Amino acid sequence: MQKKMVGIRQNRSLIRGLKVLSEISLNGPLSATQIARSVELPRATVIRLIDTLVGLGMVQRYVGSKMYQVAEQVLRLSHGYDRWTALTDAAIDAIDRTADNLTWPLVLTTPSGLDMVVRYNTDHQSPLALKRYNIGYRVPIFDTAGGIVFLSYGLEKQKTAYLDLLQAEQGTLDVGRVEQLIQSTLNTGYCIHHRAGSIEKAFAVPIGSEGVFHGSLTMRFIPSAIGLIDIKDKYLSRLIRLSEVISQNLIL
Repeated sequence: MQKKMVGIRQNRSLIRGLKVLSEISLNGPLSATQIARSVELPRATVIRLIDTLVGLGMVQRYVGSKMYQVAEQVLRLSHGYDRWTALTDAAIDAIDRTADNLTWPLVLTTPSGLDMVVRYNTDHQSPLALKRYNIGYRVPIFDTAGGIVFLSYGLEKQKTAYLDLLQAEQGTLDVGRVEQLIQSTLNTGYCIHHRAGSIEKAFAVPIGSEGVFHGSLTMRFIPSAIGLIDIKDKYLSRLIRLSEVISQNLIL
C-alpha cells in the first residue's frame, strides 16, 4: 500500500526511476515500450531511466533482444528488509483500524532465537494496558501465548529443536506441559496463557497463509475484569478475522 508523503519534498526523477525499476522487477522481462505504457511515462524518458539503471547494475538487457530484467545488484536494495519487516508493514494499518473496537491491547510478535519479539503493539492506544511494552521487547518462547502459537504452527523441525532444548535445560516449564499447550492450541486454534507474576493473561492466534507461519497476534486482558468465556465470545472471531486480514495484506 503506497502512502502519500505529506510535507516532504520529492525528487521527480528519483520517483520515476523507482517506478520503472519496480515495474521491471514485478513484471519483467519487459521492453521499453511496455514499461512506458505501464508507468505512464514517455518512451524516451523511460529509455533514459533504463540506461541509468543499467549503468548502476540494477537492470540488464537480454542479449539479442530489446527486453529488460532486473540484475543481481538490485538484491542489495532489500538488505535489512526481512520477512518480519514485511509482516509488520502488512499488520500495522489493520491493527490500528481494529484497536479502538477491541479495546484491549494487541501485540504482534515473531520468533527470534529463544524469544518472541514484540514487532508492534497498541499499548499506547489502549486504555486497558496495565503495562506498556516497547517495540523490540523480548519474552521467552515457552512463557508466552504467542510463543506457544509459534511452536504449534511453525515448522515441525523447529518445534522439535525447541522442545529438545527445553528438555536439556530442565527449567521451570516441563516438556510435557508445553506439549499439552501445543496440542490444545492445535485443537482450538488459539492459546491462552498466564505468565508467572503477571496480572494479565494473553490470548493469541496464529498469522499464517498456505500452511506458512508468519507470526502471532495476541490480545492481553485482565481475568478479574473479563472471564475466559466472555473473552472468547466477544473477541475470538474478531481476532481471527484480523489475523486473516494481515495474512491477505502479506500476499497482496
